[in-house]
Amino acid sequence: MNRAGGSRTRARAKRPRSAPNTPDWGATGLFLATLFVTAFFLDGRSSYAVAHRAAIGVGIGLGGLTLLEMRHSWRNLFRADLMAMAALYFLTLFEFWFSQSAFANRITASLVQQGAELVLWGFGGLALGRHFVPGHSQKVTRLMRQPTPPSLIVGVFWVCMGIGYLYMLLAVNFNLVAMVESMLGPRFGRPWGRGRLGGWYALLYELHLFKYLIPPLFGVVVARRNRYSTGQIVSVVAGGLFTFFDGFASGTRNIFGVYLLTFLVGYSFALPHGRWKKAAVVSGAGTLLMYWATSVMLAFRNIGLGAYLAIGGRARYLESKSGLFIDYNLQNISRLTEVFPEPYGYVGWEVPYWALVRPIPRALWPGKPKGLSTGIEEALGAEGLTLSTTFVGEAYMAGGTVGVVLIAMVLGMLSSWWTQHLERRNSDLGILVYASGFFAIAIGMRSMFWVTTGMLPAVAAVVIGTILLRRYTASRPQRAARAVH
Repeated sequence: MNRAGGSRTRARAKRPRSAPNTPDWGATGLFLATLFVTAFFLDGRSSYAVAHRAAIGVGIGLGGLTLLEMRHSWRNLFRADLMAMAALYFLTLFEFWFSQSAFANRITASLVQQGAELVLWGFGGLALGRHFVPGHSQKVTRLMRQPTPPSLIVGVFWVCMGIGYLYMLLAVNFNLVAMVESMLGPRFGRPWGRGRLGGWYALLYELHLFKYLIPPLFGVVVARRNRYSTGQIVSVVAGGLFTFFDGFASGTRNIFGVYLLTFLVGYSFALPHGRWKKAAVVSGAGTLLMYWATSVMLAFRNIGLGAYLAIGGRARYLESKSGLFIDYNLQNISRLTEVFPEPYGYVGWEVPYWALVRPIPRALWPGKPKGLSTGIEEALGAEGLTLSTTFVGEAYMAGGTVGVVLIAMVLGMLSSWWTQHLERRNSDLGILVYASGFFAIAIGMRSMFWVTTGMLPAVAAVVIGTILLRRYTASRPQRAARAVH
């Protein structure tokens, strides 16, 4: 009897368990069921009522999905695929948890229902796509697990600071005081704007992408500060806080949000095992900070942080909207259903093609297309402005509802593939590489045209890390020989 019981115990012990970074089909099934129920009850007497029901339904489903995924590990809170869905929710539906009295007068309930249904299809595609993913890259995994000395991490940090801020320093003749004063001014009046540089100098502007590696490095050093000297910690904290100030003063909420997200990812994964309470407290504080910044940055983005502080931040500079205002992306998505496929036809392969070629500098390819044959602003009669519709609206322009599902599945596959590189054994450099990929994920939810551009910081982290590690490894025998003598 005991022998049989022991055999059954051993059999249960040998039964394979799903890896923590493998998506849970049960969680996905529950989320899809929630989306179906939300779609079934998606109606209302006003446009806000429709959006509010969608926000509640998807919010509940997304919360349940996250809790089920966290059964395996609290670090699954920072799965790339979960973060992608959280970013899409923040951009499309989160603001409709709050009262939006002005929204009902901007668009009809029937149009909002069509737009909300497209958003639900987008969530469904992301949830399904994350299950169909190839294995992780062995080369990237080896790099991410290779031990890295603290001096190398600090060196990478300051290389990113130097390259990332070079275009701004050149624009002000390396006058730091003038650079800070310009940061405090209106975001479209700064001397380092992309349009002001032009030509080959525009390539310098693209180097600003190195700044997106600074926050995750900042988070890693703060979390593992016992490995670094006091001087190294002070220098990294100073550089990291300056970068956060730069992102906040820019008035561009998606930039500040990405900085905050990648910092939290880097910090949380760098914490010793079992410190989930500390990660929860810091992440909660970061969430509250982003909630506050969402309204404040909206208040000064056209007048500049300096002018906003000079007037004491009076409420008259806040846009006349009740509750929390993000961007009303749901409204723009809904309006696209009026003009696609009629009177404009679906633009088809133009959308993924433009997303692929966008990172190529025009200085290297003078004949690069200037954009889609029918742009979002042109279709919605808002030329001269910049409108955001998230990837859902862009995918709908490409191929309708089918286009939304297919592109959402591809983005879900990419996010889940990146999660495959999530390991507790990752080194400081490995955590940087993993966290830097969240830029592409978050910015890709806002616009799929930025996915390939958003991948560049992660690629840069891999390249810089590989080069510096090779030099460090090659110089190790020489250092050992000098130590002997």
